[in-house]
Amino acid sequence: VSCVYKQLRSVVFRMLNFERLWIVTNSFIDLTMMESTNGNSSSVLGRTSRDLLRNGSARDIAVPTPDAVAKDERLFLPPNHLARRGRSFGSFGRAKLSPTELQSLIELFRKERFMLVVGRDVKNPHVRLNRLSGLVGANQNQDNSHDDRLKEIIEQLKFEAEENCHIILHVDANNADIVKSTLALAILRRKLSQSVPTLDELKAVSDSIALEKVVDTYRNRRSNDCMDLIENAREEANETFGLFLKVLSVRGWTTPARSMFGRVTMRADWPTRRKNSRKETML
Repeated sequence: VSCVYKQLRSVVFRMLNFERLWIVTNSFIDLTMMESTNGNSSSVLGRTSRDLLRNGSARDIAVPTPDAVAKDERLFLPPNHLARRGRSFGSFGRAKLSPTELQSLIELFRKERFMLVVGRDVKNPHVRLNRLSGLVGANQNQDNSHDDRLKEIIEQLKFEAEENCHIILHVDANNADIVKSTLALAILRRKLSQSVPTLDELKAVSDSIALEKVVDTYRNRRSNDCMDLIENAREEANETFGLFLKVLSVRGWTTPARSMFGRVTMRADWPTRRKNSRKETML
């Protein structure tokens, strides 16, 4: 068994599936787009991420190569939760969009063949690490234990913020659209996670009832509540998509046209202002 495992581990896949794409996408965002905790742009190879993004070469952005991903790729276990295709792609009914939300999103993504939606999965409700009720209502007398509980609340809110958003693919979406939408979703997940209250903000809340209201506000966010974050994620994905494709090629990954993302059957149709081009077909 050990020999078989080592043989499988030695196989290197240069063709992207969704799990590999998710790993590379998050690395790309870490290197080019995320700001450090003090609000300044992070530094890569002595250059800020903004400078690297605007003026750098694709060779400067060292996302994992196929060989590096192969060393850590899960062979017998399922992908990490947020790297699962089923958590990243869905339908309009998954979050039960209101007519107002749907119209706003259609207008926002009229030039795209995908859409980003924020909202809890009401079609397939499930409980994962759902300890918030007990944490919010716990005794607040002991400062240290109270701070620990608040930190747990923040971590749970961050997890749910990243989980409670998904992609809706247009019926005409191709592999290039899947790559672009995945980049946009990864950016949106980061923004939603970073927008949850800080420890100091939660400590300033007066009592458990008020704290519960604050927590519920963030847990129940929907697309209409986050339209600015959704728009920013779409714009940043548009700005960086060309560079991202170059980085994939330089680091040894196949083009999106040769990737294997599986069949995403949940698709929708909405009016778009975008037409297929020969260049897009080649991607």
